[in-house]
Amino acid sequence: MKNTKKQYGKFLTTLVMALLLASQLKAQDLTKVGTTAANFLQIEVGARALGMGGAYTGVAGDPSALYWNTAGMGISGHGAVQYQYSKRYAGITQHFVAGTFPFSSSDYLGLMVDYFDLGEMEVTTLEKPEGTGETFRASDLAIGLGYARQLTDKVYVGILAKYIYESIWMEYAYGFAFDISTIYNLKEKGIRIGMNISNMGPDMGIMGGPHLSFYKEKPDDYPGSPQPEARLATKDFPLPLGFTIGLSSVVIGRQSTWLTSGEHQLMLAVAINDFYDSPLRTNWGAEYSWRDLFFVRAGLRVGYDTQKYSLGFGLDFQSFTSTPVKMDYVWVDYGDLGGVNVLSLELEF
Repeated sequence: MKNTKKQYGKFLTTLVMALLLASQLKAQDLTKVGTTAANFLQIEVGARALGMGGAYTGVAGDPSALYWNTAGMGISGHGAVQYQYSKRYAGITQHFVAGTFPFSSSDYLGLMVDYFDLGEMEVTTLEKPEGTGETFRASDLAIGLGYARQLTDKVYVGILAKYIYESIWMEYAYGFAFDISTIYNLKEKGIRIGMNISNMGPDMGIMGGPHLSFYKEKPDDYPGSPQPEARLATKDFPLPLGFTIGLSSVVIGRQSTWLTSGEHQLMLAVAINDFYDSPLRTNWGAEYSWRDLFFVRAGLRVGYDTQKYSLGFGLDFQSFTSTPVKMDYVWVDYGDLGGVNVLSLELEF
């Protein structure tokens, strides 16, 4: 037992040190910041995940795994549906719905819808910078279909196909992307290692809409010449391709090799992510639970422009009702943009 703890301790220490070292590396090329399409794909989902500071790649096992690590669908052992609502800065609202469905002892299917409404905005022109009296809306949508399979008693793999749609006023863009992920689950030691490659797909740009077409003005010297129809050429931009690796460990609890407890559990998690349009960033999270009924969470993000701290809690109502329902809430600090409240509800079946 001492040998096992020693080896496990060495492994855990080495991995955490590697993550810490990687988090200190500075990106040399920052010219790609703000140059990707469908940036909403990087806005995180799930109150539990947000409460743990986004350090969820090595934790994911609920329906939000379709965002964080599709392979995590295979860990839960049951089906579930989840709904999240959040009202964000600048009047942006987000709705996230996801479901996971087992169709064999080792195979899972999942479906997710992630929708953003950017609200109503005034139309302005050079002649009327204060507004024309018209308004327009903008929105973002991602629909994903995922598959996860348990390969061995410890290894899970997953893939997610996404359809992406963005609209602003009467113009629109659409595209496709894939996520590929895996989880290595050492259940008896209370440790998971997860990896996820997200948003692999072709470049995306504005593809259609009536405002792309217009008639060129007639030259003054030739007033009788025809007025040709022209069309604006739009540029395609790459999707926010990203790679994330995460680690979670139960340091107190039934699965812990450090301190065993039947009532209390403390899980720590860390993740690092490297996206096409941002420098290397680190996520840290902790979750304490009492009898798997009440949960308290805290998270820290390092290297982000606005996101910093997060605090949240969760309740599992399965001991009080016949229906296994979970509720999670988190408050996320976005610096100058203010705080954001996120609420998630989950139903297991």
